[in-house]
Amino acid sequence: KRVYILSNTTATNANAEKNYAKKGVIKGVDYTDILTSGQYAAEDIQAGKLPIKGNRYYVFGTANFKSTNPIPSLFEGSSYQCVDSLEEADFIYCGIPQLTDENGEKYDSVKISDFAPMVKELAASGKTLVCANPDKRANEGGRFVVRQGSIAELYEELGGKVVYYGKPDPRIFEALIARYCPEVPKDKIVMIGDTCTTDILGAHRAGIEAILTIEGGVTEYLMEKHQNGFAEYLETLPEMARPDEVWSRVSEEPLF
Repeated sequence: KRVYILSNTTATNANAEKNYAKKGVIKGVDYTDILTSGQYAAEDIQAGKLPIKGNRYYVFGTANFKSTNPIPSLFEGSSYQCVDSLEEADFIYCGIPQLTDENGEKYDSVKISDFAPMVKELAASGKTLVCANPDKRANEGGRFVVRQGSIAELYEELGGKVVYYGKPDPRIFEALIARYCPEVPKDKIVMIGDTCTTDILGAHRAGIEAILTIEGGVTEYLMEKHQNGFAEYLETLPEMARPDEVWSRVSEEPLF
């Protein structure tokens, strides 16, 4: 089978390939190719085609993971200009949601409430938020910390407008198919993922069947957090976010 990785990460395809290779997952050996939400967004950014008026943006959160560069890597070399204040900006870029301790060090949080006052201020500006990683949580050191998708969801709840790049938007599924396997009919494609609200929902929106994996993933975390069984958890989801099939894990051996 051909295996394509469709990832919600702000890393470009090339950088994601390097990150996977460090974990022993090699392009051309373990998978065929990759498309990231970061690559998908970067192509619009570099072409000056974001669906937003104006070219000045304000960064919420940390611009780049494990880097002090204040310019998000997706915007480097583009026609868009990073500004220091929300008032100067035409739109907002959702960076990595992190807090700052008394020593000026950045750290993650598992509580979306920690970011609520800041997001409320952003939403009150009436400016569009660009989210290039719609994942709501990420596993960092065994903790499922808040990520860009949670900020974007809260932003919308507060009345703000969000432009998404990545799952569950069906356009990124269509883009992967058009780029790598346009001759393959959708009934010969299946999405395998651990998150109902991105992997499963996005696949179904694109007309693709979807398999959910449980062990070690976001769904397992959500079930434990809310102390629900799997059937009870599924009942909380819209129909399109429910999988066609469920596996306990994606591989017999450890994935990484």
